Amino acid sequence: MNLKTSLLLLSALLLSACTAHRPPATGDQAPLSFDKKQVWQLVSMRGKEFKVSDGVVTLMFYPEGNAIRGLIACNRYFADYTLRLKDVTPEGTRYIIKMTDLSGGDVQCPEGDMAVQERYLALLEKADACLLTPYTLTLFRGGKETLKFELQ
Repeated sequence: MNLKTSLLLLSALLLSACTAHRPPATGDQAPLSFDKKQVWQLVSMRGKEFKVSDGVVTLMFYPEGNAIRGLIACNRYFADYTLRLKDVTPEGTRYIIKMTDLSGGDVQCPEGDMAVQERYLALLEKADACLLTPYTLTLFRGGKETLKFELQ
């Protein structure tokens, strides 16, 4: 066997070894993740459109401290969270999520705003799953959509 043939066989062997041990693809998609620079704005609550005239509600994730922060009505709120990757689908990345130590501001807003704040914080605290796409974040409780956000 000449040197050229030996090198070709060795190259083919090395290439086949590299591809044989590649991990299985999950639809060739990497999981999407949260970025502290992303500001999510609430667009629906329990499937009903949430208009800007209802107030601005935002949500931001701080992955380095597993914390969230946001604005609601005339208050700020914060909580800790944990995430566990469930799967990656063509729709987006699904996570199991749990919020803890949720605290809303205690500035007394107009009555309607306080009612929105209480409903929102209750839904946020009870979220148990989420779907993250490049431009939307949807939170679920027991498989039902509770809160939907769009990337600002």
